[in-house]
Amino acid sequence: MQPPMGQPMQPMQPPGYPMPMPFPPQRRGSGVKAFLLSWLVTGFGATLFAGLLLASYEDLSKVGLRVMYVVFALVLAVAVGGIAGKTGGPNPGAYVAPALLAMFAVFMGTCNGYVFVLLDAGGTDLLESMFEHEPGAPAEFWWKGLKAGFALLGLAVAGGGVFGMASMIGKKQQ
Repeated sequence: MQPPMGQPMQPMQPPGYPMPMPFPPQRRGSGVKAFLLSWLVTGFGATLFAGLLLASYEDLSKVGLRVMYVVFALVLAVAVGGIAGKTGGPNPGAYVAPALLAMFAVFMGTCNGYVFVLLDAGGTDLLESMFEHEPGAPAEFWWKGLKAGFALLGLAVAGGGVFGMASMIGKKQQ
């Protein structure tokens, strides 16, 4: 079989067969890696923040607590966003789960810090009494102790910061 007039025969190709398609482009980044590494970093960050609350609760004012909470959310957003952007590549779907994890870590770090402080200040009896009569007290502390606006601000800073940072770093990898 001869090629049509005006088209040269391709080298190393038997006549009559179409040109093979090249391999699809390699995908850069992995959403699974971004999720797993973000999970580790947010878990470490939440535990660290709870420990900081425990270490400083005697000297910490309400304003200091709010400032520390927002700064923690910002630092966590930068760390998790950098990891998610580097490992997730240019895929924006790989940034959603790390952003949600960071928001959850900000909430859980504050709640766990409250529980640690109760355990340190009042012992196990106070902690058992709190869990028996008011099991939602740590979440209530997060909402009322930080004031609702600061509580939501920390969530927004954590989630939005992770997504923005990851997008910025992921797009640079293209």
